[in-house]
Amino acid sequence: MNSSYTFPIGIPSLWAKPDLFTIPSPCLKNWLLDTGSLTERLQSQCTSFHLTLIGQRQAQITLEEFQQVCAPQQQFNPHEWQIREVLLWGDNQPWVFARSIIPQRLCESDFVNLNTKPLGQLIFNDKRFKRMPFEVTNMCPSEDFLAQLHICSEMKLWGRRSAFSFEDMKMTISEIFLPSSPAYQEMK
Repeated sequence: MNSSYTFPIGIPSLWAKPDLFTIPSPCLKNWLLDTGSLTERLQSQCTSFHLTLIGQRQAQITLEEFQQVCAPQQQFNPHEWQIREVLLWGDNQPWVFARSIIPQRLCESDFVNLNTKPLGQLIFNDKRFKRMPFEVTNMCPSEDFLAQLHICSEMKLWGRRSAFSFEDMKMTISEIFLPSSPAYQEMK
C-alpha cells in the first residue's frame, strides 16, 4: 500500500490530537477546533466564496488514511474509496485546501454529482453524519505542495482533520488553512 500522500496533491504531514500542539493564537485555535461547518464560517468572512474542484476519483489512499476510515477487520480495497481535493476561496484568495476520503458507496448514492458543491453543505444538513474528534497538523509545506496550489509562502501551515461516521461507513475531511486564510488574522 502506498505510504505517501498523493492524488494530484495530497497532504504530506503527520496528524495528532490537538492537545499535543501549542497553537500560537486563540483565533487559529478557534478555527482549528470549531465543530460547525467550515464552509459556512468561511462564507461569513467574505463577500465572494467559491470552490474549485482539483479532482475526485478512485485513487490509492495511504495506510494511515485507510486506518481512519476502515471498519474493524475490513480488508483494504482501493475501489471502495474516492479521493476528493478542493480549494475553498474567499474574495478570490485561496483560503483552504481540503482532501476528503469518501466511501465509493456514498459517491454512488448521497454524493452523486457533487462536482463543485461544498461537502460541508451536505454533511452539516444531514443528521446521519456524526463528527469524531479532531486531529491537527502543523506542516512546513514543500515547494512542490505550494507550487501545485500556485502559492508562495514560507510560513508553516496549520490544518485539521476529522472523520465522520455515516451508517456503517466512515469518511475523513482534512483541511489545510492556506496563508491568506482568516484563521491567521491575529498572526499577520
